Amino acid sequence: MLGVPAGRLIGHEFGWRATFAGIVVIGLIAVASLAWLLPRRIAAPRGEIVREFAALRDPRVLLALLTSVLYSASLFCVFTYITPTLTRVSGFSERAIAPILLLFGVGLTFGSTLGGRLGDRLLVPAILSIIGANAVVLALIHFVSGTQAPMVSMLFVWAVLAFALVPLLQTLVVRDACAAPNLASTLNQAAFNLGNAIGAWVGSVILNAGWQLADLSWASVGLSLCALLPAAWDSSLSERVAGSAQPQST
Repeated sequence: MLGVPAGRLIGHEFGWRATFAGIVVIGLIAVASLAWLLPRRIAAPRGEIVREFAALRDPRVLLALLTSVLYSASLFCVFTYITPTLTRVSGFSERAIAPILLLFGVGLTFGSTLGGRLGDRLLVPAILSIIGANAVVLALIHFVSGTQAPMVSMLFVWAVLAFALVPLLQTLVVRDACAAPNLASTLNQAAFNLGNAIGAWVGSVILNAGWQLADLSWASVGLSLCALLPAAWDSSLSERVAGSAQPQST
């Protein structure tokens, strides 16, 4: 909630290099804290890592990770370029960006909490519904990007939906990789970061091709709809596995 607007403020006042310097300082503090607080040795069963890697051959795990990649790409295809979109398309001043990003962060926090609650009840239906709703909101962002109040409202709704899915996808990956929950949850974070890079790259390709900033929403809509496919396929495979695991009546 605070990192992105704080980085924006520091970069605006002191230059973008100052933002990276701040990240370095925070990283060094984190490393020092981990070195101080973590135990020197952690016992682990022999062969644990090998067993967990073997469990990742399950196609359901790969589909869940692919869903995370595509959904994260849909988010960052637009969010990477949110500052020029807000200033050049919506007409906001440079100083208004940080408060808007703070509001976006509030939406992310609220969405993450909401997603955690949904994951305890209706995991797969919630995932499919939120991805679909996300595509609709991204399409609306294209049409309201030129007006300030509707744009901010849509950004908040988008933030809620965007991070409501994060704990759901994490739960899905751990559920599908029940024999390798530690490695799978770690790889899911890598999948999110891979999606971040892909989304930013797709956005750059579109802009270099001559499209407008507001048109990035359509690329994100397409990526969101693509994320529906592996999520639905994962659900279908899970239902088959659950069905075959049930004892047959005689």
